Amino acid sequence: MKILALLPDDSARALQRALGSSGTVIRVADAGALVRATATTSAHAVVIDPTRLSDAEWANGRVMLQQSRVPVLLYATLAPETIHRVVAASALGVHEVLLRHIDDDSEAILRRLQTIGAPPPPARVLAMLAPRLSHLPESLQGAAVPLFCAGRIPRWADDLARATKLPRRTVDRCVERAGLAGTARLLDVARLARIWLPLVDGNATQLEVATRGGYRRVRMLASHCKRIAGAAPSHLGARMGLDKFVAQLAQHAMRGPG
Repeated sequence: MKILALLPDDSARALQRALGSSGTVIRVADAGALVRATATTSAHAVVIDPTRLSDAEWANGRVMLQQSRVPVLLYATLAPETIHRVVAASALGVHEVLLRHIDDDSEAILRRLQTIGAPPPPARVLAMLAPRLSHLPESLQGAAVPLFCAGRIPRWADDLARATKLPRRTVDRCVERAGLAGTARLLDVARLARIWLPLVDGNATQLEVATRGGYRRVRMLASHCKRIAGAAPSHLGARMGLDKFVAQLAQHAMRGPG
């Protein structure tokens, strides 16, 4: 497995540790070198920290993210002053996101790289919501992005507001102004986006999925799934395809036309 990487030193080391002897990390110095390497090197994936680019490099990096024939993994720290780059990069296409020191243990990194050609539902929902999330304050973007990675999903909207250190009313106003249907809906959609892989691809039971997702009872999972996705959990995969599932979740989170 050959990986092109535009990363800081510690992230590059974490990436190489995850690959072990099964892959090679080829580091590049800047966005221009990454674009050239992508065009001339046969690589399994590109791993990039978009916050490492200058404003001028970001212009080139955006083109690469939009046109790259190689799958892209965004690997960045969750810093309020830079998280907007992660959101902007997600809006350019369905790119998976790993957050440094949050959901990037070696097993998680390797798993993402092995399946990078088929982004999971949370990454796909994030890409669809990213143009609207980009209008949120950076502190709120920093709380929203982990919802669609492997970060903890707060049970209540008040918990999310506390994480941003903003008043709940301010959070709700910002969410609505960004074209989202509400803070609670954003949490519901993020939680439900995580059920597809274990339930459909992993053959977990509804009880296991409900417990892991923070639902108090299986019937709450079933109720949320029917109301938000339009199908019962038992119908996912068999009667509802992944594309429709993702589209339904994204639409539920948005206010007005998607």
